[in-house]
Amino acid sequence: MAVAEIHSRVMASRLHLIASDPTDGGPAGRVDAALRDVVSYLRHLEDRWSRFIPTSDISRINALGPTGGGVLSVDPSTLTLLGAMIEGYQVTAGRFDPTVLRAVIAEGYSASHLDPDLVCQVPAATMWASASLHDLELDPCANTVTVPAGLVVDPGGIGKGLAADLAVARLLDAGVAGAMVEIGGDLAMGGVPVDPAGWLVDVEHPDPADGLLCALAISGGGVATSSTRSRRWTRDGVERHHQIDPVTERSSSTDLDAVTVIASAAWLAEVHATAALAAGSGDAVAYLDGHGLSGIAVPRASAGCSVLSTGDLAGIDMRPRSGAR
Repeated sequence: MAVAEIHSRVMASRLHLIASDPTDGGPAGRVDAALRDVVSYLRHLEDRWSRFIPTSDISRINALGPTGGGVLSVDPSTLTLLGAMIEGYQVTAGRFDPTVLRAVIAEGYSASHLDPDLVCQVPAATMWASASLHDLELDPCANTVTVPAGLVVDPGGIGKGLAADLAVARLLDAGVAGAMVEIGGDLAMGGVPVDPAGWLVDVEHPDPADGLLCALAISGGGVATSSTRSRRWTRDGVERHHQIDPVTERSSSTDLDAVTVIASAAWLAEVHATAALAAGSGDAVAYLDGHGLSGIAVPRASAGCSVLSTGDLAGIDMRPRSGAR
C-alpha cells in the first residue's frame, strides 16, 4: 500500500494529511497529487473563512451586519460553513454560539496570534443585540447569504473541523483508499485506515508539555478537542482564553481544561466539545451521554478530580501528567 503524508500549516494551525492507496505505484502517483490538491483547497477555504483576512467572505459578512445587513454573494463553501454553524447552535441548544465575536474581541483576542498586524475589527452597531443566527438566509442556487442587521460570526474551531471533513471527502472523491486530515487538533478520517486497528489518534494533555494522555483507534468520522489552555493571554492583570461563555460573554469559568469528543464528523465533534467544556466537570459526561457521543474531559489540576470519560472509553489507559514543564 502506498502511503503519503504532508505536514504544513493552514488556518494559523498545524496541518497533517495522510492518504493511502493500495494500487498506487510510488511518490509521483495520484496519492501525492491528491494531497497537493487538498492543500491548495484548504488555503482557498482559509481565504474565504478567516476573520483576519479583510477580503474573506466572513470579514465581508462581519462588515455588512453591523451596518444594516443585506445580501452578499459568497463562495459555495461559505454557505456550507454557515449551515454548519446554524446546525451546531441547534444541536448544542446554544452552548456553541458563533455569534459571540464581539465578546471574543472585547476579551482581547482581536489580532492573529501568528501575525499581530492582522486585526479583526467589527464596526460599532446599535442593533446588534437583537441579531440572531436563525435570521441568516442561505441561497445555494444563487450562492448568496442574506445577513441580518447586527449579526457577526466567528468560524473559530468549527471552521477547522469542517475544513478537515471537506478535505477528507475531496481525497476520497479523488480515488484514494483512505484519508486522515488534522487541522490544529481537529481530525477527520474516512475510507480504509492505514493501520488494521483503525486510524490511530494520540490525545495530548491540555498542556502538551505534560505529554500523551491516551491513544485511540477510530474507524472513521471526526475527533476534536476544545481547550481553555490554548489561545490564552492576560488583560488588565487577568488571564483570559478564547472559549467564550455565550451567557456571560466572558471567557468561560469552566473547571475543565479540555474536552475531546469523537463524533460522526469533525465539525460535530468540535461543537459538542465546546458545549461539554462549558458544562463543566459536573455535567460534561452527562452531556456527551445525552447526545450519544464518546469523549474525555480533563479537569483543572486544582479541581482535585481525575480524568472523566464516557462509559465506552472506561477501559482506555489514561496516563498522568508528566510534570515535564
